[in-house]
Amino acid sequence: MRIQPDGSLLVREQITFDFSGSFGGANRDIPLRRGESIDRVSVSEGGTDYRPGANTELGGFGLPGSFGVARIDKGIRIVWHYTASDERRTFAISYRFRGLAVAYDDVVDVNLRVWGDHWPAGLGSLRAAMQLPRPTELSPSYRVWGSPVWVRGTVARLPDRALLQAALVPARQFVELRVVFPRRLLASTAGAQVRQGSGLQKIVAGEISSQREYEHDRKRIDDAKRHLGRTAFELLLLGQGPALALILLVWLVYGRERKTGYDREYEQAPPSDTEPALVPPLVRQDKAAGSNEFTATLFDLIRRGRYTATPVTTERSTWGGLRHEDVADLQLTHGDKSLALADFEEPVAKVIDSVLGDGGERLTEFRDKIEGDRESNSKRFTSFKEKVGSAIDARRWYLGDGVRVLGLGIAAFVVAAILLLWIGIHGFRAVAPRWSDVVTIALGVCAGTNAASLIFAAAKVRVWRRRTGAGQAEAERWEAFRRYLTDFPRLQEAPPATLELWERYLVYGIAFGIAERVLQGAQLHMSEELHGQSTLYWITPTGDLGSGATSLAIGDLSSGFGSALAPPGSSGSGGGFSGGGGGGGGGGGGGAW
Repeated sequence: MRIQPDGSLLVREQITFDFSGSFGGANRDIPLRRGESIDRVSVSEGGTDYRPGANTELGGFGLPGSFGVARIDKGIRIVWHYTASDERRTFAISYRFRGLAVAYDDVVDVNLRVWGDHWPAGLGSLRAAMQLPRPTELSPSYRVWGSPVWVRGTVARLPDRALLQAALVPARQFVELRVVFPRRLLASTAGAQVRQGSGLQKIVAGEISSQREYEHDRKRIDDAKRHLGRTAFELLLLGQGPALALILLVWLVYGRERKTGYDREYEQAPPSDTEPALVPPLVRQDKAAGSNEFTATLFDLIRRGRYTATPVTTERSTWGGLRHEDVADLQLTHGDKSLALADFEEPVAKVIDSVLGDGGERLTEFRDKIEGDRESNSKRFTSFKEKVGSAIDARRWYLGDGVRVLGLGIAAFVVAAILLLWIGIHGFRAVAPRWSDVVTIALGVCAGTNAASLIFAAAKVRVWRRRTGAGQAEAERWEAFRRYLTDFPRLQEAPPATLELWERYLVYGIAFGIAERVLQGAQLHMSEELHGQSTLYWITPTGDLGSGATSLAIGDLSSGFGSALAPPGSSGSGGGFSGGGGGGGGGGGGGAW
């Protein structure tokens, strides 16, 4: 670079390309800021000037030995054409740069990016020289800086020029040479920008500040690495604290169940006529039904007469067929088909009807029969579960306003994470990280972990949903009834006096998954007269605890339904450089094709 007496710069770049393969074109893009311009562009190679007027389209064809210049967004593009194959070639690009130098009352500031940050390849060696308009003494008003500090380089100040050398410049890394000299060295300011006031003090203060910022960033990053325990604790607080606070607030306001004053330990009879498929989800504060609810619905339909059950005996082989034994079983046949069914009971009836056909079927054969038409029956099972959820919604047992608050929190944290990570990563310097970029990225990660925690909390409905007053009162009574069924075999209380109540015990015991406890209670407390009238309870004369048709059915049926009704195919799984730089003009980058 040669600084002209009017403040403009005559720039000559010599760029050596090491070609591997065949190439025919190259480009040099130079950005321009307000008040800056470039003219007198020329391209040459080995003392031979290229002809102007060539095609400037990247990747386009042009006659070797020609070049062209085009305006691009916020800059100019120089394109030249040649023929090269597996060789090294050096091209010279020359131009006049006007408006880059800034003339203050006391000094002239020339800050040029001698290597731009748009180059996709690294640079092994960079040398630059900026010649003054005329020689001057090495006074405090003549200063030279190279930047940024993390680039390996040196600068030198001579009476007539400033020199810069750098090595191993990474890809997309700029290098700046900044020279400040007395304004009296210029004859005019026609090629420079003029600013009123003194500039030397502000320029020096800016460079010192940039250097201090770099040192400050490095010290803070080193301090964070030296105290990893403290840093991890702070990140944990930032990454989980806000989310946990919001989750706790949502639970306190929206999820915590309200007291009803109910204090009984046991309910000795079903507290309401709520269907057995709906009771366990209510007690769990859930909407999901499964195989227990499906099996309980089947036995409830038997109890109500939709199907008829007759005790029979089935031979079962054990020990790999070496032994055979007779086990109690139930023969199911169609009953009163005019019985009114709830919406969620209809899919259950369709599954059982498909198994029974026109005649009947033994309960021990149900699993194989259902698996024989798994595709249709799995759809019916899915319909059953969906309709149970709809029936629960219709009863308005739950209040779920808290999920909206969690949703807003998730959205806010996700947006914050995206913005912070984009800002931090976009400005991150791997070779010399800024503390602000590190903090921004860390906050973005913390925002992401907060969002993840809120998503996890949103999946736990008890955090943001609670029962209504009526729903909570009914759930507490059903929970007391479940405790009674669980403790029923050992309680020394008067047993139920009616067959209907005994059968309801069993149906709800199946729904709760504690049918065996009810069967044990029946063995101990049920009179012979009552069990002789029931087709749900069949207690054999041997008196074995839990034996009989019901024991066989419930022992396998519920889990068997769960697997048999699963969808087909489903399974479970002058010194050195200083400061950060960044204020220089020019730079840009280029490439070849």
